[in-house]
Amino acid sequence: MSARAERAAAAAITAAACLLFALYSLNTPLFEASDELWHYPMVWHFATGGGLPIQRPGQTDAEAPWRQEGSQPPLYYWVAAALSAPFDASNWREIRRLNPHSDMGVPAPDGNANVVLHPPAEFWPWHGAALAVRMARLASILMSTATVWFAYLFARELFPPTAQTERRDVWLRLAVPALVACTPMFAFISGSVNNDNAAVLFSTIGLWWALRLMRTEALTARNAAVAGLIAGLGALSKSSALGLIGLFGLAALLNFRQSVRPFARRFVGFVAVMLAVTLAISGWWFVRNQVLYGDLLGWNAFLDVVGRRDQPASLAQLWSEREGFVWAYWGVFGAMNVIMPTWVYDGLNALAASAGLGLLWRVARARLKGDALPSAALRRALLCAFWVVLIFVALLRWTSLTPASQGRLMFPCIAVISAALAYGWWSLHRLLLMSASTGMALLAVSAPLAFIAPAYAPPADRWERRLPLALNAEFGKAVTLVEVETAPASKAQPGSAVVLYANWQLNQPVHENYSVFIHLIDEHDVIVAQRDMHPGQGNLALAEQPAGRRWSDRYTLRLSPLTPAPRLLRWAVGLYDHKTGQRLTLSDGSDRLIFGELRLSPRSKGQPLLRYVNGLSLMDYALAPASLRPGALLTVTTIWLPERRPAADLNISLQVLDEGANKIAQQDLSPLPTQWAINQAVTLTHLLTVSPEAAPGVYRLLLVWYAPDDFSRLPAYDGQGQFAGDQIALTRLRVR
Repeated sequence: MSARAERAAAAAITAAACLLFALYSLNTPLFEASDELWHYPMVWHFATGGGLPIQRPGQTDAEAPWRQEGSQPPLYYWVAAALSAPFDASNWREIRRLNPHSDMGVPAPDGNANVVLHPPAEFWPWHGAALAVRMARLASILMSTATVWFAYLFARELFPPTAQTERRDVWLRLAVPALVACTPMFAFISGSVNNDNAAVLFSTIGLWWALRLMRTEALTARNAAVAGLIAGLGALSKSSALGLIGLFGLAALLNFRQSVRPFARRFVGFVAVMLAVTLAISGWWFVRNQVLYGDLLGWNAFLDVVGRRDQPASLAQLWSEREGFVWAYWGVFGAMNVIMPTWVYDGLNALAASAGLGLLWRVARARLKGDALPSAALRRALLCAFWVVLIFVALLRWTSLTPASQGRLMFPCIAVISAALAYGWWSLHRLLLMSASTGMALLAVSAPLAFIAPAYAPPADRWERRLPLALNAEFGKAVTLVEVETAPASKAQPGSAVVLYANWQLNQPVHENYSVFIHLIDEHDVIVAQRDMHPGQGNLALAEQPAGRRWSDRYTLRLSPLTPAPRLLRWAVGLYDHKTGQRLTLSDGSDRLIFGELRLSPRSKGQPLLRYVNGLSLMDYALAPASLRPGALLTVTTIWLPERRPAADLNISLQVLDEGANKIAQQDLSPLPTQWAINQAVTLTHLLTVSPEAAPGVYRLLLVWYAPDDFSRLPAYDGQGQFAGDQIALTRLRVR
């Protein structure tokens, strides 16, 4: 294939990528993309002439609908605002109707993924705010389309054509932009309002320019100014792009070919010009952050809004989040709560592993043959590795401060990662490269149709099937719970999931978008498990439905592994107005329907309920009595297994608190776990006296291990190795 034909093929891939991004955009309802419900208000703010917002803790959605995004650099929002400003978006709040029950960041087995209740004004033909948001999305599509093209230019620099390799390497070079475009998560973000699209664009341009600098060895003032321009625009898109300064600095340093003194002059001049241009473009933003928030990057303001971890995450905690991190690189859609089948991620991980094997095979084969990689190729590989490590380390630091274990935040490196995948597959066999690339393309095209669109589709106006238990309970003379089915029918264990299937009918129009609550309650009327959502798996605005509308819903309630057992649970169902809390009543005046029985069997023995990082495992616990009165004594027995000797003695605290963290009982013990025998169970007895002034209500029983000197708390992990927190709510108790 000639160079001209190769560029034409790359242009075709880029054009196809633009259409792919549009497909994702069209199949993702407005504000359902990651953080789009906060990114777009920033676009609207600038489009209507607003200035740079000032972030303050405690601002309401009415005051700062952009939330943490108000701390982001403004370039992306200015560009998106320029495209959307000609369209009247004054009704944007009407189509951004927040769903208070959305499982944001948590893929749920029963849907409820939507972050807004979608009104008719959002749908085709677009007008007003719906059209303005689509135009802001167009800005993202165009930016990511440019990213795909620069990924190709990057590939030409990374795998430069020569007389010997021109025809052999062409598929390798073309695979890089194709893999960038066909990474489902990248295509998804590309079709949404998100400033990552600008940051990834300038990062990819920066990678191309850095490799070009190494090839040309031209540390001129002009090239330094271009590098400063790219870094400055990148920094005005997202602070993480400041790493481009280091990338360009390393690229210049790797040009060292001569005696130290002449090179040092050229290097210092290059860096000086680059920094001067970068600061001229973006320096004002960081000075503003320092003046307003006390730090150059504005992290303080961002974290004040988005929320900090109670304690910076340890490497062990971050490791426990690895699966979600990897999934979010491949594709976790919606508000990080719409996932593909597990086998898809397993297949993608297997492909990535095969690429890793291909890279190792390439190196091993070269060593066996005694071939040395050309120094230019080594320098290019070093530069790319530096960029990946830089972004990854910065992401680790950021994720340790706030929950942000999202692999998509590695997209500034997506060109490098795609090149590594392509080269690994190509090293094993060209057919593997072509097959894997084709598979990625098929997945990328099918994902919006197979996974994204169905997650937001309203239910059909019919029941999916008839259910065995007829209830015919009419709430507010308007909504009837016709029939239900439970699975399992009568028995469950702590840690298991139980499902309630329900058939509903709207008898007459209602004026509020009522929510449904599903509770499992114990004999003391304490809620053991709960599920709240709008009808239609969260997708139906009830006030907009006609009389006679029917639908089927399912509600999955997960029983905590820590739930005390045995006990007898019952179902409680009702409807309420989330804004006021007012419930619809039944004909007998009650505000919930209680029915059925679910017997909770004792949990399986031998598996830890919790594992702490110092080697202690909570094997079981029991308490008595299950219902309390003011002044009563609560006895809690905990059983521990030391799997290794703790490094230091800690105190254990059990506390009874209300939802406002007001304590009515507490006992702290110093059990000296460093003296416990390894792998021998230890039983602790905790005696807590309830305050005589304790008000009636439901309270949490909290478990904490802490250091006696500085009160730092010990992190715990659940049975699946996921971080569970450092303050564990064992169960809830009622004080009468």
